[in-house]
Amino acid sequence: MKKIVLVAFDQFTDIDLFLMWDILGRNTEDWHVRILGSSSIVRSAHGLPVSVHGPLSEANSADAVLFVSGKEGIPAALAAPDFLPSFELDSRRQRIGSICAGAFILERLGLLSGQATTHPDARSSLQALGLEPLDQPLVCQGNVATAGGCLSALYLVGWLVESWFDVDKRRATLLPVLPAGQQELYDALIGFSIRQALTGRQGALHDKPSQQETRHGMSSNW
Repeated sequence: MKKIVLVAFDQFTDIDLFLMWDILGRNTEDWHVRILGSSSIVRSAHGLPVSVHGPLSEANSADAVLFVSGKEGIPAALAAPDFLPSFELDSRRQRIGSICAGAFILERLGLLSGQATTHPDARSSLQALGLEPLDQPLVCQGNVATAGGCLSALYLVGWLVESWFDVDKRRATLLPVLPAGQQELYDALIGFSIRQALTGRQGALHDKPSQQETRHGMSSNW
């Protein structure tokens, strides 16, 4: 069973943590999800207290590490003396991802180069660090992925599950949270966004996948 950890801190963006926790927590057979923090309780941007399951150092032994965001929480976490030193992550054996400003944690950990994505309001700050901020919901560099916009958690979780298993497992994981009557629409959008992130292609939603993408299991019902 794989171990997934969600890294939180004071002033984290509520939906980032809770949406991923809810989606991933529905499957208890293929993976186990834990919330990590530098203190026993972290408070969200809206003041909701959350009891964490373990210290930040647990992330180093996890199979996947996903960082949430927070307009005020990220700068405070990066400034905390015990936050960044807690991590010894290895993208060769771990899947590592972030939502919105969580990309700045990945950058400080030396996990980003070239292109990335984040919240639209933070793109200029990402660019100032020497990265190229792309206007798309998901950007992948091997086992490292950045997602931009709170609802891009769907894409980040989808990428994680599909990278471990296959398209069918990704669909089964996300289907329960998709809007009624729009499942096919969302599935096509999620599949397209993952394909775009993995291949770097900027095509339209209804473009047919290439033969190479089909061989890699990236095909879908377009």
